[in-house]
Amino acid sequence: MMKLIELHIYGYGKLEDYVIKPVGHLQIFYGENEAGKSTIMSFIHSILFGFPAKQSAEIRYEPKKNSKYGGKIKAFFPDTGVAVIERVKGKAAGDVTVSLEDGTIGGEELLKDLLKRMDKSIFQAIFSFNVHGLQNIHAMKGEELGRYLFSAGTLGTDKLFNTESFLIKEMEQRFKPSGKRPLLNEKLKELKEVQTSLKIAEQQNEKYSELIKSKDELTKKIAELQNEIAMLEQKGLMLREYKRNEKLVIEAATIDGKIKEHDLSFFPEDGLNRLEKLDEQLKIIHARLLRIKEKKVYLLKELEKGRPNSELLGMETEIEARIDNLPLYDQLKQEKRLLESKLEEITEEISQLNDKLHTEFNEENIHEINTSIFIKEQAENIQQTEQRLKDKKLELEADFEEEKKVLAQLEARAEGTKGELLDEGKRNQLVKEMDLLANRERIQSELNYVSDQIGAVKSREESEKNKRKKQHKKEYNQLLLLGGTFLIVFLWGITNGTWLLAGIGIAGLLFLLAARYKSSEKMPVEDQTLSKLLERERELKEALNSQPEGSAFTIKNLLARDEEARLRHRELLIKIEQQHDRFEKVVQQFEAWETDIAGVRRKRAELMKQFGLTETAGTIKVMDAYQLIDTQKQYFRERKRIKESIKKVTGSIMELENSLKMLAERFLHNSNLAPVEAASLLKRRLREEINQKSRFHELTVKLEEVEEEHSSLLKEELVISQEKEGLLGLARTQDEDEFRQKAKNTALVKNWSARLEDINYQLLASGLTDGDRDKILTGVSLEEQIEENDLRLEQSKRELTTQFDVIADVKHKMKVLEEGGIYSELLHKYKQLQHEFAEDAKDWAKFAVAKDLLSRTIDRYKDERLPRMLAKAENFLSILTDGRYVRIIPQLSGSGFLIERNDHMLFEANELSQATAEQVYVSIRLALAAGHYDRYPFPIIIDDSFVNFDYKRTARIIKLLREMSNKNQILIFTCHRHLLDYFTENEILNLQEKSTNIV
Repeated sequence: MMKLIELHIYGYGKLEDYVIKPVGHLQIFYGENEAGKSTIMSFIHSILFGFPAKQSAEIRYEPKKNSKYGGKIKAFFPDTGVAVIERVKGKAAGDVTVSLEDGTIGGEELLKDLLKRMDKSIFQAIFSFNVHGLQNIHAMKGEELGRYLFSAGTLGTDKLFNTESFLIKEMEQRFKPSGKRPLLNEKLKELKEVQTSLKIAEQQNEKYSELIKSKDELTKKIAELQNEIAMLEQKGLMLREYKRNEKLVIEAATIDGKIKEHDLSFFPEDGLNRLEKLDEQLKIIHARLLRIKEKKVYLLKELEKGRPNSELLGMETEIEARIDNLPLYDQLKQEKRLLESKLEEITEEISQLNDKLHTEFNEENIHEINTSIFIKEQAENIQQTEQRLKDKKLELEADFEEEKKVLAQLEARAEGTKGELLDEGKRNQLVKEMDLLANRERIQSELNYVSDQIGAVKSREESEKNKRKKQHKKEYNQLLLLGGTFLIVFLWGITNGTWLLAGIGIAGLLFLLAARYKSSEKMPVEDQTLSKLLERERELKEALNSQPEGSAFTIKNLLARDEEARLRHRELLIKIEQQHDRFEKVVQQFEAWETDIAGVRRKRAELMKQFGLTETAGTIKVMDAYQLIDTQKQYFRERKRIKESIKKVTGSIMELENSLKMLAERFLHNSNLAPVEAASLLKRRLREEINQKSRFHELTVKLEEVEEEHSSLLKEELVISQEKEGLLGLARTQDEDEFRQKAKNTALVKNWSARLEDINYQLLASGLTDGDRDKILTGVSLEEQIEENDLRLEQSKRELTTQFDVIADVKHKMKVLEEGGIYSELLHKYKQLQHEFAEDAKDWAKFAVAKDLLSRTIDRYKDERLPRMLAKAENFLSILTDGRYVRIIPQLSGSGFLIERNDHMLFEANELSQATAEQVYVSIRLALAAGHYDRYPFPIIIDDSFVNFDYKRTARIIKLLREMSNKNQILIFTCHRHLLDYFTENEILNLQEKSTNIV
């Protein structure tokens, strides 16, 4: 990841020669208002991306006192290592210098490469956010909040939200489907009204419609006449062109007839010259054939004189091979003597190894011994196991002594610790006294609580008594009123004889009497709670008075020392028990070792038996025995190979002697010559025959060349003769005289063809085709055709003039109707309104297209990038809300989000609490920065974005930022002191503690 290491401010705002180092992975910049937090944030942006322009809304922070404007940043980049970026006052954005670890120095381009071409506005939108984003959430209502959160998750700012709102507002100002006031709605209404009026005026003006129909028919007729006139004019031009080239066409036809009459058959090109050349070549060939026949006779005579001995030459290879093998003959004899000496040495070595192994191996029984790789591995394993067990025995003996010594020491320490323990009875007494002393404070506290409860109960009882008195008085008055009412009803019924009323009155009086009696029987129940509290107070006072006298501190110290001693004693007992286990393990390992060594010795005995060794060889190591037996096997194989080699060498010597004896007898007629003498004589005789063979070969080659040349000349003669006959055949002539006469006729035809080609070229240049030539040669007079075409053209032109006069009259009548009626005005107004509506609709369409492009961009983002960002945002939101909210779901259409609670209830953004909406915003912003980490691992800069969170939400966001600081460097600027409790001293940079050099 990219990490800022050091900031050095030369002069920026009120900060001069200000150094901050080192900058940590999670760095907190704390300071009150105007301490320099905004200045440092702006400094980081300016050094990385350039100073703000003078006409920009951003503050430039040019120093008032110091003339040196700018500073430098030391930062680590993943691809290039540590780089120093220095930017000072210069051109608009400042002059920048970048220095890398490898010595590379560059400017703005190198810095852009380091920052991966990141733009300042995009960096601020994604990796730098502040409290203003949360303030925007406070000011928004309804679906605007969802769209704002979506915009923050897309670009990191509210630009997408503002752009979408701007486009919707502009479109609605121009047109609404159900609106009346927008411009397009008003014009559309007016256009419909004018169109209705225009249709009415058109219906009332039927004559105008008939004129329009007449005008259309006349226009069509005029167009047809104009096309006919054009065609006639074109035909007249063509006929005049025919007339101009008439003589050339007739001449071409005449020449073509002559050529067809004289050129009845084909004649070869340049045939006469070719015939004369072939005759000359035949004369030369006949002379050469005569000379070759004489030379062939001479060579045949010479070959017959010098024929070589073919039998001797046939044996050339074998003779030379035997002669060349003479040095091998001496070598084989020497090799035989060496092999016999080596055989004696191998036999001696075999005897010595048998003595070492105390056995008698021979060629028959030695091969029965198995010396495979498997047996070798067994021998190696047995020998290694024996050595390992010997080493293990030494280790076990040392471990046995060590464990025995440690066990004795632990038992001695345990015995000493046991004497420090208190007697069990005395300890129990101290514990009981300690419990009583420890309960005194608790008893006193409970006593105070019970006393307070008793006071409260007494006060409540007094209040209840007063309340009951008032209630009884109220009930008495009510009964008296009701009793009087029922008595009056009773007396009224008796007096008037209405017995129903009398019954109701008497029943009411009886009911009231019963209720009064029942109420009088209710006596206040004695409050048992008060008696229980008084009883508990008495018990607590007795318990408090019965507390023992003494010092709780002294007792506590005694018990603490005893507890420590008991703890040490228990630890020692556990250690002793563990040491006993280790000691037993050592003993068990001894027993396992004895088992292992017995098994190895048994395997060793079995393997030695396989080797065929007796008990007398028991002192030999297994691997040594294997190697000696394997060596003995090799010696026996070597001895056998040497015997076979001696036999083979002896055979080769006999073969050489016999072959030379046979050749000497056959070609030198002497079988008693020594091998060397026979080879010398055979070599000289062979050389003589080879020379004779060479001479014979040279003569043979010359004869073949002569015969080949003779054959070639005959073929050449045949080819030329055939070519001559073919030339006569091509011309369809019987002899040379007829051929020469035909050559003269061909010359005449060639001249005529040249003239015909010239005429054809002229006609082609005039544009005449073969069809045009045929029309000229038909015999019809061209003058008559031209005269007829001109007559038809004149008639068509007169008719066209007449039609122009008629249509002018129709147009005049239509103009009169238009000028005198409402129709023309309505038509003009309708066309004008159509034009205005189309222009306004184009203006509306621009915003509609922009809105559509924005919607498509949003949909594409929702399909491609949004799911990855939301996955991170959901994880962050779950952490920040402690699992209360688990998912962020995009709206199906447009922008906005639905938030899912852990009970699967969905909420729109405006339905969330203010704090939860802020957490959604922070989750989306952090997810946006984390989602760009792979391509842009830049620091995340946060300016007081969590001040509205309570302490639980603040703790969760700080925990999340700590986890993110493993990948991104995180810089937090704050003026709130309570946030510092969540960070260590090394992570906090207090800007109030000013220093002129280093912070």
